Amino acid sequence: MTKQLFCAKKIAMLMIAASALGASVGEVGASGAQPPAAPPVTTSQGIRILDENGNVATAPKPTTEVEKYCLNIADKAQDARYALQQDKLKQLEGAVSKQIDALEAKRKEYQDWLAERKKFLDSASTIVVDIYAKMKADAAAAQLAQLGTDSAAAVIIRLKARQASDILSQMQPEVAAAITKRIVDKTSSGGETGKPS
Repeated sequence: MTKQLFCAKKIAMLMIAASALGASVGEVGASGAQPPAAPPVTTSQGIRILDENGNVATAPKPTTEVEKYCLNIADKAQDARYALQQDKLKQLEGAVSKQIDALEAKRKEYQDWLAERKKFLDSASTIVVDIYAKMKADAAAAQLAQLGTDSAAAVIIRLKARQASDILSQMQPEVAAAITKRIVDKTSSGGETGKPS
């Protein structure tokens, strides 16, 4: 019996509350007053927050003025970061472009040097080289000393190493040194007309 009495009291209290609520709603409708409008809900400016599973999580609502300020300037801060990254990329692109230009200049120097070297090595014809190869070292030395440094170097470079050393040993030391220097300058790295560094 006590349970039935308890349930009856509960039902009565709920009916009184419902009638009171209905009366207040009716009064508002009768007076023509509108309930206050809810403040507009601000979203997080298109920022999606993902949880550890990759699902879209609900963004926490800003509670402090600092959080609201950060939320309001999020797009501007992102734009500023993008602008800084773009400037850095432009600087890097300029540096890479300068390096490419420097490499192209070096490549041209090497091509010029190789062309000059090939021209030097080919300047002595095969017939002239064969003539000096069959001559005695002392006779060839006397004649090559009269040809000039470039011509003598071009002939000697095409001879066998043994023949070239015999001819150079028969020349005066100054002439042999000048011819050897010309050979070194034209065929190896270093020197004023040698391979670019």
